[in-house]
Amino acid sequence: MFVLYGLPSCAGLRSSSPWVMKVELAMCYLGLDYELKQPDILRIPSAVPTPKVPCLIVNGEPIGESERILAVVEQLAAPSSSYPCLFDEDQVRGTAFVRLVEDHLFFIISAVKHLDAQASAVMWSAMLPNHNYLSRWLVRKYVQIVQTRRFKCTSIGELTEDELRVEAQKDIRALAGQLGSSRFIAGDNLTIYDFSVAAHIASILYWKIDNWLTGLLREHVIFDQYLQRVAEAVGGFDYETQECNVERAL
Repeated sequence: MFVLYGLPSCAGLRSSSPWVMKVELAMCYLGLDYELKQPDILRIPSAVPTPKVPCLIVNGEPIGESERILAVVEQLAAPSSSYPCLFDEDQVRGTAFVRLVEDHLFFIISAVKHLDAQASAVMWSAMLPNHNYLSRWLVRKYVQIVQTRRFKCTSIGELTEDELRVEAQKDIRALAGQLGSSRFIAGDNLTIYDFSVAAHIASILYWKIDNWLTGLLREHVIFDQYLQRVAEAVGGFDYETQECNVERAL
């Protein structure tokens, strides 16, 4: 069994990192057994063998970066299992939508979660339930500084919230349009690109803290339907914590 390190569950999400969820979807599809370890976020520098998550331990050796991990686990699963075969048009379409979610929508998601004062306060209370208010406040302020620096280096870093909403709506319309014309992001069959796209959509669609971005996604029923198709295609996967799954069933 492999060991995969990720962030703690938070606000209804089984994994609060889309990059970790992306790896989990791939491993589920390949039929690889793994143990998900989610140490306290303040212990990650000392508890995880690499500087950040996801981190996969293979034969005692740590492997970092989600794309590298996806390549390694496919090799480990071969020859009994491998990712779906890709046509040229699948690669072009899939690459474009992965770039959209990883290099554009991801930063909007991060801004919504980390840079909104009210939402981030609620999030860090959930992420650090066993820490006092001062510790949570210090962590929140540090992360906001880091996220602000990263956000300002992007093409949308200087936009107002209203302008950011417009950009988010463009991304959402593009994704909804594609998923409305095909079952998966690159066509009618699951591809490796769905692991990333599904993980990023789930990371905000199932986020239980009030924010405007989840509301925009909820306007399109196609996203929930798509996530369930991906979950079934990989052999079963829970994006949410068990408590939230029970609530949704009720």
